[in-house]
Amino acid sequence: MVTWEISNAVVTIYFNVKLPLDKIANLIPYAQYDPETFPGLIIPLKEGGSKEENVKALVFNSGTINISGIKRLEDIEYVAEKLRELFKQIDIELPKNYKIKVQNIVVNGKFDYDNIDIVRLADEIPDSQYNPEAFPAVTVVFDVSENYRVKFNVFKNGKFVCPGLKGEFNSFDEIKKHVDYVLNSFQEKVIKKYVKK
Repeated sequence: MVTWEISNAVVTIYFNVKLPLDKIANLIPYAQYDPETFPGLIIPLKEGGSKEENVKALVFNSGTINISGIKRLEDIEYVAEKLRELFKQIDIELPKNYKIKVQNIVVNGKFDYDNIDIVRLADEIPDSQYNPEAFPAVTVVFDVSENYRVKFNVFKNGKFVCPGLKGEFNSFDEIKKHVDYVLNSFQEKVIKKYVKK
């Protein structure tokens, strides 16, 4: 099983309720709102248990909230609940049920194999790129489905970086299953064929 962790994620949460941005800006002192410059309100949030990393929420009056800077899947649900609590303190109810759309997840991790022939991989896989003088990994495009492609930067020691995972989900468990599916499919359909024996 491929091991992985998120290095960054951008998600959109659809609460589908009208939000009074002027009221929110007036009642949350650290919120930033300048409607003449940008139609959204920015709320900086501290991520999960981490004190160093900032997560930002871009709040729109449609009830759509974009969240950037997430490093763990669990923090998607944590941030949604934190926003619900914050808004409840200023008498704004956000629904318990909401839709999550992952705009982008960047994961890094390790395949089950240690010795990948990235030169052969670059030669045989169409649209792959490998320039060892500039970057020690081969970049491979993988078709997850007909309209969904992701890139993998694959290193010879079996480590990888995969930017561009996305989709619409109802829970962070669904997101985890999706990421597991994509990474393990790529390992099974591509990486396994290029392991040096």
